[in-house]
Amino acid sequence: MKNDKIKRVEEMERIMDKSADIFKELDAVLDKLEENLADYKKLDEYYSSENWFLDVEDFNNGVLPQDLKCGVLSEDGAYDLFGENHELAIRMVEIAAKMLRR
Repeated sequence: MKNDKIKRVEEMERIMDKSADIFKELDAVLDKLEENLADYKKLDEYYSSENWFLDVEDFNNGVLPQDLKCGVLSEDGAYDLFGENHELAIRMVEIAAKMLRR
């Protein structure tokens, strides 16, 4: 039977390894997020532009191909994405504050 010290060190080692793996994954995802910010801004600007309204009108009038993937022309799709972005940003700030407070 292992003594308490060995169990404690093994447990802390598992926690350290798990945390290191999570931080590495998070860093990679944050890199992707940061790289995507310019494109995301472009989407946001498109969604509130005259071009978006013209594209929606063209789709509704059959000018655009019916098999064209065009979820971007849905008000709900973009609205949901922008809302999700907002909620994720708040969550990231809240988690960062917890991490800094320890």
